[in-house]
Amino acid sequence: MAIKHKITQATYVVTGASRGIGKAIAHNLAARGADLILISRDKKSLAATAAEIQAKHAGRAVATLSCDLADRKAIEKTCAEIKKKHRALAGIINNAGYARPGYFHELPADEFEKAISTDYLGAVHLTRGLHDLVIKGGLISFTSSVVGFMGVFGYSSYAGAKFALIGFAETLRQELFARGIQISVLCPPDTATPGYETENKTKPYETAALSESAKLMTAEAVAEKYIRGVTKGKFIINCNFESAMLYRLHGIWPSLVFSIMSGMIRKAQKKKSQ
Repeated sequence: MAIKHKITQATYVVTGASRGIGKAIAHNLAARGADLILISRDKKSLAATAAEIQAKHAGRAVATLSCDLADRKAIEKTCAEIKKKHRALAGIINNAGYARPGYFHELPADEFEKAISTDYLGAVHLTRGLHDLVIKGGLISFTSSVVGFMGVFGYSSYAGAKFALIGFAETLRQELFARGIQISVLCPPDTATPGYETENKTKPYETAALSESAKLMTAEAVAEKYIRGVTKGKFIINCNFESAMLYRLHGIWPSLVFSIMSGMIRKAQKKKSQ
């Protein structure tokens, strides 16, 4: 039985809100009447996002908090600040994250620790600090990735963290069901964001070739798919037909997906060697 969250005029916490998908989700929520607490490391971009939202959606309360979500003590401090001013939240949207593609054997060892700290533990610690404020019928969501349910060449550090996030969310879904809290995981495909542009700088040749076969989505389109998925009570929220098919196919026939991916990689490697 799915819990279906209804977007309300109460307050939502959104991390990674200064740009990309997080920013688009914040705009979408504000358009539906929600008040916001936006969290990001970049104070300047965060302030600009808040100003944009308030200018476009008059009357919405938008607070900002700068926090490095790879720093547990900073997260604890941020949660304490939120609890000073708020006794209830409609939802916690854990969207912050980053990826650094590269060949496994070339990535620095600390890159794997950084990915776990930022993409996984940041969401875990923020949720631990604020989950008790989430009302019945409220929402706790996470942004994973297509790479969170299916490993992809060049994303060894990123995939581990994003896989972990889905496992964590599945567990929370069971534990918080009695409280009537919806748990959802957004799994966007390649999306045109500043973060994606940064990824392109370190992508292995094979990874770039795989990306060429997929159509980029806009952050706004992903945010709209996210809101629709949440209101339908979906746990895993895929954003296009290709992602949904990969999710189903990987679940029932992973060897076929591996064969398809391996074929595409071999083709790219052959082209690279020419």
